[in-house]
Amino acid sequence: MYVIKDSISDFSKISQINQNCEELHITRAFSKKNLYKILSRCQRLKTITVSSSTSERMSKALKEYIKKKGLAVAIRKEQGRPIEIKMEKLQKILAQYKDYSYRDLEKRLGIPKSKIHYLIKYSKRRKIKDGNKIVYLK
Repeated sequence: MYVIKDSISDFSKISQINQNCEELHITRAFSKKNLYKILSRCQRLKTITVSSSTSERMSKALKEYIKKKGLAVAIRKEQGRPIEIKMEKLQKILAQYKDYSYRDLEKRLGIPKSKIHYLIKYSKRRKIKDGNKIVYLK
């Protein structure tokens, strides 16, 4: 099972974060005020991941507030282009590829077998593009 992890870089779009998000990847420096808004929206949030440069730009007060709230902060490097497919289709492929051949999956799901092979190979990439939104997987 995957834990869906959300990402945010524009803090005017806090309302677009998944409310059931357990991990949040933040790509830009942020303030205590923005973190408060995020925490009020995401009650299940346990971990915040940031890049090393974002971590360096975080204030001491913000780091203390995060610690006080019991959140873990991890430094992650999320490289690579996200896979462009709907999450539901990827889950179907990953659930069925051991039971069926690529040709059978091609007929069942309407996805070319070369793309199925690519998706299985790169499904460990942890970034999926769902429309205009990038979803991070754990």
